[in-house]
Amino acid sequence: MARFDGKTAIITGGSKGLGFGFADRLGSEGAKVLITARTESELVAAEKELVDRGIDAFSIVGDMASPSIGDELVDAAMSRWGQVDVVVNNAGLFDAADFLDIALDNWNYVINAMLTGPFLLAQAAARQMVKAGKGSIVNISSIDGHVADGPYTSYGAAKAGLHTMTKYIATELGRHGVRCNSISPGWVDTPMVASSVSEEMHDRMLQGFTRVPLRRLLTVDELAAACAFLASDDASGVTGIDLVVDGGTLADAHIIPVADNLLKLANLD
Repeated sequence: MARFDGKTAIITGGSKGLGFGFADRLGSEGAKVLITARTESELVAAEKELVDRGIDAFSIVGDMASPSIGDELVDAAMSRWGQVDVVVNNAGLFDAADFLDIALDNWNYVINAMLTGPFLLAQAAARQMVKAGKGSIVNISSIDGHVADGPYTSYGAAKAGLHTMTKYIATELGRHGVRCNSISPGWVDTPMVASSVSEEMHDRMLQGFTRVPLRRLLTVDELAAACAFLASDDASGVTGIDLVVDGGTLADAHIIPVADNLLKLANLD
């Protein structure tokens, strides 16, 4: 028997990258999956690919910044399956801007899409999970919720908020049999990462990425394995944690290599 036989999952940002990987992994282990994303063409293609792989999947176009998104997704899952067992809050976006230049509208959109939206979906799903006496919520955060890494203040703030929200959900709902955990990915080989750097830099990040102790980008499959574990009954005793899957990035302060490079440059004639 597969780990997710008879279970259902709602996965946001499910049309590509990590979200599609999560849907594929849970679906391949028996879950029925509902995926959502903003771009209809990408979402339709993702749904077709999942169905072609034998997964019971359907999709709904939606924006996680919408105040009605949580109820819409849960209502759709309940109408189709009569239950919600797993939620994976994965959808995310970058707003690259120096702190002094962040526009309020952009700040509000990022926070709404990446913190308020996940809150609303988790809340709507948890109401059904509490009735059932079981359920698992997995919030996809980031190492940027732990440390500053580039001009992504709003992104990092939202991800840090997910860490704390996870703890509160876990603490309050544990007595009802509902677990909540988060995952903090490091650099993962996704289309978003590939499109944000040059082809030469992408190749270096795949092999010889010196900033990361494992010296490479992580794979979507590696993150999907972590997500499947936390969502499954294999993690029945795990709640309120943040699982860092970053190839060792946070373990390495990276101060000595940087200082060494600066000294080498300073000593050049």
